[in-house]
Amino acid sequence: MTANICRICLSQDFLVDIFKKTGFLMISTKLMAIAKVHIAPEDGLPDAICSKCVQKLDDCIEFIELCESSEGKLRALLENTCTEDKLMMVNTHLENEHFLSDNDPSLSPKSEADKVLFIDESIDHSIMDHTVLTNELMENETMVETKKEINLKSINKKTQKQQCFTCGKVMSSRFRLKTHMRTHTGERPFSCPHCNKNFSLAQNLKVHLRIHTGEKPLQCPICGDAFAQSAGLAAHKRKHSGVLPYGCKLCPRSFRTIGHLQYHTRRHTGEKNFECDTCGRAFITRSDLKQHLLTHTGARPHVCCICGLRLTRASHLKRHMLLTHEKTVYSCDHCPAEFVKKTELEKHIKTHDI
Repeated sequence: MTANICRICLSQDFLVDIFKKTGFLMISTKLMAIAKVHIAPEDGLPDAICSKCVQKLDDCIEFIELCESSEGKLRALLENTCTEDKLMMVNTHLENEHFLSDNDPSLSPKSEADKVLFIDESIDHSIMDHTVLTNELMENETMVETKKEINLKSINKKTQKQQCFTCGKVMSSRFRLKTHMRTHTGERPFSCPHCNKNFSLAQNLKVHLRIHTGEKPLQCPICGDAFAQSAGLAAHKRKHSGVLPYGCKLCPRSFRTIGHLQYHTRRHTGEKNFECDTCGRAFITRSDLKQHLLTHTGARPHVCCICGLRLTRASHLKRHMLLTHEKTVYSCDHCPAEFVKKTELEKHIKTHDI
């Protein structure tokens, strides 16, 4: 009855089997240290813990470490202050003695014999000096050790690897684990001010904003084409190299990007998940649906900068520029046929080979 619930909060969200994951020892140690509860395999209680409780546990441990670190720093600072006060008191005492001996002749020894008699023999100065020196050395050593412990804790905390108890992935730091957990929780705290898109990482939002600003900082070293995202540049470079890493499992064809492969695979399966609310027609991709919606609204967002002709698709505008203004065509060597795209010419040449 209790096998599929969290051992702590009794919920059923993102459960992790703590007795099979490598982090069981760390979880059980943390819980026994903080909550004073004992965890052991096959004790009859639930064998899982949810990600929310893991996060709370990590927050508690982080708070305890923060308290210990602050306590060490404050004590070291206090010891430094006390040592400085002691030194100031000793210096003040010596200055006063020097001042009195200079101004009161009765207190100053006048001969070597007087100098010997001037020392109070009832006090063992060697023992006192040794005790004071030993105490000061112990205080200094304690301060050095405290500083070393604080530095080691901070270094270990920064470099300590963290494991995700949902999928088992090991992250290099607590910060990376925190951002990784958003892939499980669905949290997207970074919002675009221009559209309704949200992102889990600030860097992803920064890259997305290039769509609105038109910024394209990444340039192809071969042809000079500019791109907003590194993925676009990487896919473009495959045009020059001819590498097609994504192969179809249903036919021999291969593609430059995973998106092209997914689109091609849906043509095999007939999957059409994007349906028009106006006419009910379904499409393979969301972009195909967006282009179709223009037929209902009558919008023509793509405008020719030379003649002002408005078109519904970017591909239509590109074709218009090539045919009308740039006059760039690919001619067949075997017949008078001409084509706008090189791929169309290559397909046509195969008809001659047949």
